[in-house]
Amino acid sequence: MGLTGGEFVAEYLIAEGVPYVFGIPGHGDMAAFDAFKDRADRITMIGPRHEQAAAHMADAYYRASGKALATMTSIGPGSMNVATGLSTAFVDSIPLISFTGGPQTYMLGRGVLQELERQQDNVFPHIIQPMVKRNWDVQ
Repeated sequence: MGLTGGEFVAEYLIAEGVPYVFGIPGHGDMAAFDAFKDRADRITMIGPRHEQAAAHMADAYYRASGKALATMTSIGPGSMNVATGLSTAFVDSIPLISFTGGPQTYMLGRGVLQELERQQDNVFPHIIQPMVKRNWDVQ
């Protein structure tokens, strides 16, 4: 049996030696959080009070240790809240990986709760484009 997307992400980060992931669970990323929970002996999830703090914590960790970390956020406001931290890391050339939730593929374009779209499906990758080195919309 193959890995789910969340399991793949967790296994990849573990293989890369990432010790922590900062994030807040929500309906857009619960399956991924479950994958990390199942691997708690190999990677630690830390839940800040706000998504923006997650990005700044990952940024600060790299500045102090030289090791890149990741963040995870849910769909809509959860994703947008990480933007300031991504911008800070980007302009200072700090490596930071951020996984943001999005609408389920079968719900794209239907205006689901907290979906950031009006002109096109899941516009969030376009919103953050100037704030990051690379971004992908994985479906």
